Amino acid sequence: MKHTMRWKTLALGAGCALALLACGKEGGSGKAQGPTVLKVNDWSYTAADLEKDIGQELRRAPRELQAFFASKDGQRQFLERVARRELLMQEAEKRKLGDQAEVAEQVANLRRELMIRALIQEEIAGKVKVEDQDVQDYFAAHPDEFSGDTVRLRHILVQTEGEAKELQARLARNESFDELAKKFSRDTNSAPKGGDLGYLGREQMLPDFARAAFALKTNEVSDAVKTPFGFHLIKLVDRKKGEVLTFDQVKGQLQRRLMDERQGQRFQAWIKELETGAKITRDESLLPVGKFGPAMPPAPAAPADAPKAGGKS
Repeated sequence: MKHTMRWKTLALGAGCALALLACGKEGGSGKAQGPTVLKVNDWSYTAADLEKDIGQELRRAPRELQAFFASKDGQRQFLERVARRELLMQEAEKRKLGDQAEVAEQVANLRRELMIRALIQEEIAGKVKVEDQDVQDYFAAHPDEFSGDTVRLRHILVQTEGEAKELQARLARNESFDELAKKFSRDTNSAPKGGDLGYLGREQMLPDFARAAFALKTNEVSDAVKTPFGFHLIKLVDRKKGEVLTFDQVKGQLQRRLMDERQGQRFQAWIKELETGAKITRDESLLPVGKFGPAMPPAPAAPADAPKAGGKS
């Protein structure tokens, strides 16, 4: 019974969110097709509308909710939330809240975000595929990536490549990596420890960070490695052999990784095409604009989870 009630609670939350934000047709149309299962003043909501909206909700909800939403009680509770959503919408329309500049701006922003999301889905996600054979071929061609080895690393994270090169020069003069990390690294989590990240597996790192780290010899320091967090100098402290991973163990993770990489590559190529065909002008002499409180440092310090490949937790 407790298990059933727990899922009912989840269903109520999911139904409420959908009812208040996404369900049904535009209010007040009065032109519903098919049998009407709900009517709120002049607004009609059909059985077909209900079926469609529950179907959309179930694509986002846990599988365990399917039985609940298929039941009469579950759909009755769903309808209650649709009715409340519509009542709120009609009241908002009466008050002409849609005419308020702030609301209109938010609606425009939401429309823009949804259109961009649909465009990327159509142009990128809908066209990039990773077949099972692609995954098998990659696994066979990169055995070192699935060795199960872990490495103990230290790193120094800075904002620019120029800063990284300056630190490389100081390291070449035999200055202490640990002390330079404490003084200059923007990773506030590892800097006090001399840049120590502990032992990490390849899957815990961003790809470029991992490739550089695993290519190092003990006590060797990498060239500057760029990640979304900035530029890293990476030092290999120790390496531990691990248990070799099987294809079945990594298949799902590897497929997702290849998909992410291919989608990223396609997006970068596509957005460059759009930029080439567009006329874009910038006047950076106008920057910065506005007053947003105290002056900020040149860039935010890396978050505490940055050590994992430059940023994965």
